[in-house]
Amino acid sequence: MIDVVDKETIRKLYHVQGKSIRWIARELGFARQTVKKAIQDSSPPKYNLVKPKPKPVISPIKSIVEQWLKEDKDRPPKQHHTGHRIYERLVEEYDYQGSESGIRRLLGQLRRKEKETFVPLEFIPGSNAQCDWCEATIIIAGEKKLAQVFLIRLGNSRMPFVMVFPHQRQEAFFEGMVYAFGFWGGVPKSVTYDNLKTAVYKVLRGRNRVEQNNFINFRSHHLFESRYCNPGRGNEKGSVENLAGFTERNFFTPEPEAKTWAEINTLLVERCLKYARTHKAPGTNLTVEEAWQVEKKHLLPLPVRQFDCCRHIEVNAAKNQLVRFENNFYSVPQGWVNHHLTLKAYVHKVEITGSHLLIASHKRSYACGDEIYDLDHYLETLYTKPRALEDSKPFKRAKLPDIFNKYLASLKEHHRQPEREFVKILMLHRETGWDALESALEQAFSGGIYQSDGVRQILEKITCKRLATSGSVPGRYPHLASFKVDLPKVSKFNQLLNQPGVIVH
Repeated sequence: MIDVVDKETIRKLYHVQGKSIRWIARELGFARQTVKKAIQDSSPPKYNLVKPKPKPVISPIKSIVEQWLKEDKDRPPKQHHTGHRIYERLVEEYDYQGSESGIRRLLGQLRRKEKETFVPLEFIPGSNAQCDWCEATIIIAGEKKLAQVFLIRLGNSRMPFVMVFPHQRQEAFFEGMVYAFGFWGGVPKSVTYDNLKTAVYKVLRGRNRVEQNNFINFRSHHLFESRYCNPGRGNEKGSVENLAGFTERNFFTPEPEAKTWAEINTLLVERCLKYARTHKAPGTNLTVEEAWQVEKKHLLPLPVRQFDCCRHIEVNAAKNQLVRFENNFYSVPQGWVNHHLTLKAYVHKVEITGSHLLIASHKRSYACGDEIYDLDHYLETLYTKPRALEDSKPFKRAKLPDIFNKYLASLKEHHRQPEREFVKILMLHRETGWDALESALEQAFSGGIYQSDGVRQILEKITCKRLATSGSVPGRYPHLASFKVDLPKVSKFNQLLNQPGVIVH
């Protein structure tokens, strides 16, 4: 092989002095083919290896290392082989005599060979969104909580939507999607997901999936298509994966603080809008907000009726008027004991229905063994068992204003059946509300009135409406307690007096 100086000499002899190829080859002692190549190519000479050099130490163990790396793909990342661990195993198991640096070079070659490449994606407006979850710490009412962060992002404009929940259950997943669609002003034609359990029941071969029935119902309601990444291939929805890292660093640093989950989510919406005003949509001169305004026109319209974002669970009420859900207990009215009921689990509340009627609504508890009572549900039972009133959990946990306990104490001194009479008074809240009843008890206590009929008359003066002359029959038709019928206003008929051609009898 000639060096760069020999090549320069050959080219000068031929091009400058006009010597022939035969003369140059004879005088310099090179083959004529070598001289021809030097004349035609001015680049520095390079050595080309004709066949790989033998590696007597590395070659025998190369296939073993390849197999170990292949097996690593089915293990958690922190349990993958390192170069040092491979070297240790080769020494122990195969009596390897080479150096650890040689193993590290081999490992680098094999991993560079397997390195994956990617194809940049571009979505037409309204065609796709990408959805994912991550975790972040927030502060609610002074208490640190690990929140589950729902993330979704439009593919074309990159408009994000971020919302926090106590968990990743199906009702939270649905609620996050519904709020995102409402925020965007429409529904993308498709949404890309991981193989999350709230949507996918079973992953089949290739792109096939067995989906959850509730998710199919949700998707049918909004008319979008679902796409799923290959297992372990979150990079197939890289836009929302990048959003997860961005929000953790910018939306949740430092931890957002508020009194309620709703306040945190309002703050996150403001941060999404701020992001949209200050960042560019990739490949354009538009801000994310400007690109979003364009993409809005291509989204599917929102459904007329909002999807009911809850899970339905069939339950039965025990004799203590409690139904059980996720190791917590919620009260129902007396008349629905031993009936088949349906519990609707929302993210922050629980509703219980019977015969298609809403019979109870409670704040949802995520503790274990909680008993959540509504005093109103037990009034009929307490009417028949009045002596249980002051020791009953529903009464104690209702945390009524002090006037209720003061009035009950005085009632005991002025009435033959004070507890039963007090329960009749409590039933009056169904027509007026607790605040009006509290004011009426203040006046009754000051005026020395210790009968339910007297309290009713005071309530009529406060509310300016006529109340029922007798309390509801205990235990009958409890679901009708929430229905109110206003008395007709006779004055409305006066308008008929001035109508021509109308005869008033």
